[in-house]
Amino acid sequence: MKNTIKLLAIIAIVAVIGFSMAACGDGGGGSGGGGGSGGGGSSTMTWTAVTDSTFGTGSIKAIAYGNNMFVAVGSDDYIGSNGKMATSTNGITWTAVTGSTFGTKSINAIVYGNGKFVAGDKNGIIAYSTNGTTWTTVDVSLGTRPISAIAYGNNMFVAGNDSGKMATSMDGTTWTAVTDSKFGSDSINAIAYSNGTFVAGGSFGKTATSTDGTTWTAGASDIFSNYYSINAIAYGNNKFVAGGQRGKMATSTNGTTWTAVTNNTFYNSTFPNADNPIMAIAFGGGKFVAGGRVGSNGKMATSTNGTTWTTVTDSTFTYDSTLGTDENIFAIAYGNGTFVAGGTSGKMAYSTGN
Repeated sequence: MKNTIKLLAIIAIVAVIGFSMAACGDGGGGSGGGGGSGGGGSSTMTWTAVTDSTFGTGSIKAIAYGNNMFVAVGSDDYIGSNGKMATSTNGITWTAVTGSTFGTKSINAIVYGNGKFVAGDKNGIIAYSTNGTTWTTVDVSLGTRPISAIAYGNNMFVAGNDSGKMATSMDGTTWTAVTDSKFGSDSINAIAYSNGTFVAGGSFGKTATSTDGTTWTAGASDIFSNYYSINAIAYGNNKFVAGGQRGKMATSTNGTTWTAVTNNTFYNSTFPNADNPIMAIAFGGGKFVAGGRVGSNGKMATSTNGTTWTTVTDSTFTYDSTLGTDENIFAIAYGNGTFVAGGTSGKMAYSTGN
């Protein structure tokens, strides 16, 4: 029972993803993976579009839940200019944040832990907030490359960028650069934590693991084969689930040994080179939820075990010809029985009762 309670507590504070979350290209959501409670749960879900996300036609890159609040981050346009934020207590009604301290670039990643939100942007800037509204910028010593993933676990924040660099912090304020992330100069797109282990994934299907966020061990170098990137990692029901380009997905119980998922509904064996990326994975209410894009429409799928997946009939992220942009789902988070998803064109949706 003690181990079960400990596991639930760890999962509840991991915001990936997002991670990420992180999305294909300049990273985003990475942080796409979300935390939540374990247990049974049904794979059936109904989604409702949010009337006003406050992002206009911008992109929502990552969402985190903590302190009884969702915080969504992104940009005010499709290409990633002018960082934007919004907060919500229920995932339905959103309020724009006016003083985020982020400048003219997209905010790509966010996580909640140790009583505060920590977010990073495309300029390599990191800032923290205890309430999601008032933010303080800190020096993270990762240069000016985009922060593409942030995770929290074992009393530690870990941030990664798109040039393979990492940094750690106990409080989100003072950061220390990691000597060797094992990614070289390749992008770190997603970081997740559970059961005493951080797991990072990125370009060329690379993975690495760490127990303290500082010393990393290279894992599988090509879990998706060839050059397919890992865009998101989440943990739930005793396993890590990773998703990425070409609709590829894999599971692992330890973050080191991975097994390919053959039925995730994103991958198309008839058109194996189709660009159907998975860009966000979250866990909550006993189920995983993955989001991305197939064709021009945002797509979602759910699973209770990470191996067998069911397509969500209507994700509400439908292509809008007047906007002319693909409807990517970059971010999914879970909190207080509600999943929230966000993507391009300022679109957002929620699913309650989970």
